Amino acid sequence: MERRSSPTVRNRELGALLKSYREARGLTAVQVAGDVGLSAAAISRLETASRSSPRTGVTQVRALCGYYGLDAQTTERLVQLAREGSKPGLWQRYDLESPTATYLDLESAAVSIDDFETAVFPGLLQTTPYAEAVIGTLRLHLSEDKRAQAVESRLRRQQILTAAENPLVFHAVVDEGVLHRIVGDRDVMRQQLRHVRDLATGVPTVTFQVLPFSAGASQALDGPFAVLSFAEKLLPTVIYTEGQLGQVFEDDPEVVARMEHAFSELAGLALDAEQSLRKIDEHIRALS
Repeated sequence: MERRSSPTVRNRELGALLKSYREARGLTAVQVAGDVGLSAAAISRLETASRSSPRTGVTQVRALCGYYGLDAQTTERLVQLAREGSKPGLWQRYDLESPTATYLDLESAAVSIDDFETAVFPGLLQTTPYAEAVIGTLRLHLSEDKRAQAVESRLRRQQILTAAENPLVFHAVVDEGVLHRIVGDRDVMRQQLRHVRDLATGVPTVTFQVLPFSAGASQALDGPFAVLSFAEKLLPTVIYTEGQLGQVFEDDPEVVARMEHAFSELAGLALDAEQSLRKIDEHIRALS
């Protein structure tokens, strides 16, 4: 599948490649740093695409490629990744908090996302009034203008669900409590439920399931999370979660495997797609 553009993902791909070339030659970051005039910490930040590191320069990449003895074609590929990684992201026009902008950049480049939510509908499925109610409550520390930008960016990102080319494969499992929780008011909730129903029935790449109260104790007790997967083979799947203490990104293979298993278990306990739609219809009628 052709990739969607994302500076964050381009930098992650570049870092993974540079690390693989270094390790294949049995070199440490300290050895490389001493020979090319960079610090070991800079090499590490480059290879991990740390959000705290500066944009990677083409000169740096060319120097590393020359040191590793890479051919011209491979060098140009890495240089192009550096150029793409230095471009402004789609979300730079919005004044968003750094972790949020990073997540949206990863989301925009993902080929599939498995999302489990316990309190609200996933951002990709939210209507404008519902998003305004959620953001207005959770982002009181932001100015009114920044909250408006957060809502606008949330709605704009939903285009990846219905893109003509390479639409996102999105699988959402939500706790039944999300359907009961009145966010905004009854009209907002009724509109939100209808919107989810329309997406679940009208967009082939969207799967929606409800985890019923009757499922009892499960992995749901650990809270919400999302599993983001990418087309690039070198890029690890990323686990994302958000809570009272902020936003967390994790790509450790053991953590990823555990959370993929957790999502599979939750999807197995949830109502199937047809049953979930009937559950939505029940709530629409109740709100009417």
